[in-house]
Amino acid sequence: MVVDIYVWIGFLLFVFLMLALDLGVFHRNSHEVKIKEALIWTAVWVSIAMLFNYGIYVYMG
Repeated sequence: MVVDIYVWIGFLLFVFLMLALDLGVFHRNSHEVKIKEALIWTAVWVSIAMLFNYGIYVYMG
């Protein structure tokens, strides 16, 4: 299957955007991470990954 270059560019832009948001906006101030906060962030990132996987499933058919 041939994947258009724009799909890869979009994917990389999305990854860099999420990384910038995570490091630059959400975790601007350093602090000790509690268990509750770690579990919430884990659930957020796993949910985003599952949505991405669903998008691939729909896109690939």
